[in-house]
This record gives sequence, structure tokens and C-alpha cells, in this order.
Amino acid sequence: MKEKSKESQLKKDSNDAVEYPDSTVAVSSSGKKEARVLESMGSFVRYGYVDILSGKKVRKYSILLKDEKGNVDHLFVVPTGPPSTSGPSGQKEIVVKHVSEGKKKRAIYDPKSKKTLEF
Repeated sequence: MKEKSKESQLKKDSNDAVEYPDSTVAVSSSGKKEARVLESMGSFVRYGYVDILSGKKVRKYSILLKDEKGNVDHLFVVPTGPPSTSGPSGQKEIVVKHVSEGKKKRAIYDPKSKKTLEF
């Protein structure tokens, strides 16, 4: 991640409110301005599920987020409706479970290399 100069980073004004760089400000669906503020950085893996008996892909997936300390958050995502004809980006989904798993390792099969990966 590229770091900006000290001048463009967070500053305090006379009311002790923080002034954020314009590039970090987002507008919510209700029109309220909000700043994107870093909580942690790290790596991620996204994996899907396959029915072992049929070999067919199951319409759900998980995302594992690992922070700089090695702690893992597990997000379990499922579709909320029928498959989209315009691809996965047109499909509505919901995170049904968010679990902080600490430093737990998870084995994931990589069909391209035919190996098991640990994350």
C-alpha cells in the first residue's frame, strides 16, 4: 500500500474533528459522508464447496481474511436467490456467519495443482 506524505494524512482542525483526505471519503446510500479508515491489513483466500458424491459445485463460498498478526476471520457467504444469468457479480449474496478463528489453520484443496494448501 502506497503511503501518502505527512501533509495529506490525517489532520486536526480547531474543533478537534479529524479532517480526512478527499480520496478516503465515501458517500453512503443515505448520502452521509464517511471516511474509509484502516483497521488491519493482510492476505485472503476465497474457496468454494463441491458435493463429494456428485462432483457438482455448491452455491456457497467462504472467505478467510488473515491480518498482519496471523489472526483469521472466516466469512461464510451464501446466495439469496436463483443463479444470475449475468454471472456471479449480478447475484445477491449474504454473509451468514462471521467467525474470528484466531490462528487456526484450514486445509483447502487446489484442483489445478492437485495439492492441499494450508491457510
